[in-house]
Amino acid sequence: MSEKNCIIVTGATRGLGYNFCKFISKLNWDIILIDISKNAFKVYNENKKLSDLKKNLQNNNRLKFFYGDLSKEKNVKKIFSDIKKSKMVPTGLVNFAGGDIKGDDKLAKGGKAKNNNLFINTKDYKNIYERNYYSTLFTCREFIKISKKKKLGKIVNVSSISGTYGSVNEFAYSSAKSNIIYLTRSFANYAKDFNINVNCIAPCGTTSARFLKTIKKRGKKDLLRLGKKNLNGFASPEDISKVVYFLLSDLSNFVSGQVIRIDGGETTSPF
Repeated sequence: MSEKNCIIVTGATRGLGYNFCKFISKLNWDIILIDISKNAFKVYNENKKLSDLKKNLQNNNRLKFFYGDLSKEKNVKKIFSDIKKSKMVPTGLVNFAGGDIKGDDKLAKGGKAKNNNLFINTKDYKNIYERNYYSTLFTCREFIKISKKKKLGKIVNVSSISGTYGSVNEFAYSSAKSNIIYLTRSFANYAKDFNINVNCIAPCGTTSARFLKTIKKRGKKDLLRLGKKNLNGFASPEDISKVVYFLLSDLSNFVSGQVIRIDGGETTSPF
């Protein structure tokens, strides 16, 4: 992208979203941060005050914050209307909002569903699925609407390796992430006429603040992997940020409709 980069990041004040914001702030990119509430940044103890978070991201760039539950279309429309009024012109969108949590509170800190498998109860399934899938669908729609005229823009959606195969556990989350892959390919097919690239990443477990906060609730396999290094260990937040940067940068101008696994070779079968 030739003009000054201005990236919308959802789930931006914590976890992978926050780590990515730190990564691009070093490049002086302007950032539009969206999260579910003004206090969401406190959930995993990454920052004590919002002023600390801002200080960590300011580097001769502009920051703008917006808040709302992105699984509700009216909220997404309102936020994008407010972005337009702010005079910031986004060139990219990264959809980190979501996660395998019930998130049935204003901080979306939730916990794992009780039966987090094929037999998950309907309410928990709906909550997890909508938080992941609808937030991605609605933000993609609104970003493409405002980027059509410029014929410029890049979208990076976030799936998961669990969305690339049949998963018994984390069924609601995996279902949503699988559909995000289909959504990405469909939007890429539509948006190519407007010179908008739409791609997707599918990470494995990543040592984000949320992941480490919930590590005791994970299985023995994850606990063993946590102590391993390099390709046998988990991804780091920076591993994820580097690939997302590639997909937003000029390096990927002829890449669209693709899904990149970031899993150290954990899964090598086609999908």
